Amino acid sequence: MTEETSFSWLSAITHGGPVGISVMLLLVILSLVTWGVIIERWFALTKLHTKSEQFLKNFWEAKSLSELHLRSKDLEYSPAREIFRTGYNEMVRVIQSRDKKGAQSSAVPFDTVKRSLGKARNMEEGHLAKNMSFLAVSASACPFIGLFGTVIGIIRAFHDIAASGSSSLAAVAPGISEALIATALGLFAAIPAVVFYNLLSSRARRHLVLLDGFGADFLNILERHFNVGKGDAHAQGEVI
Repeated sequence: MTEETSFSWLSAITHGGPVGISVMLLLVILSLVTWGVIIERWFALTKLHTKSEQFLKNFWEAKSLSELHLRSKDLEYSPAREIFRTGYNEMVRVIQSRDKKGAQSSAVPFDTVKRSLGKARNMEEGHLAKNMSFLAVSASACPFIGLFGTVIGIIRAFHDIAASGSSSLAAVAPGISEALIATALGLFAAIPAVVFYNLLSSRARRHLVLLDGFGADFLNILERHFNVGKGDAHAQGEVI
């Protein structure tokens, strides 16, 4: 009869020595933080995308941009709302600057509005990608941290073997199996980080496509009202 031995993860971790325990504790913390970021970003991106779509619906249903601008102060935050408010405020400054110069019938240059929309879009991209860099770092670093723990564990195992003077498989296997736990923990933290980093990045890019389209539509409306139909006081008053 051969004696069966049961494997204890806790015992293997606690026998890894100070360095091994520190590495495994770090990997556990990174894994927990990674899942926290994944859950927070998943729900945040879902909510922001929904709010942006609701704002765009209000945008196309509004009778005028000025009416929507007044109502936007009471609407919940969304990237689309922030881009609209930035573009609208810059539009007002451009129109006021033109009126002060007395060039009522001239075409209105909206280059500054376009730059403002681009700046706002980049700022919202940063908000959408919040904490995403942590997932990238976790995905790339955790396997190497686990490998470092494994190397330290194997060194410790062979040192114990040399000290005991036994080179049998029964003496080698337990130490090596304990050392490999660090690699397993590193992969356990890295695999979800890689998968969800790509999924969340895809959701963020889809939102950015929505914002880019909205920015283009906003500029087209301004061009139609102020340049294609310049001199039409009713149309201009409707936009402002």
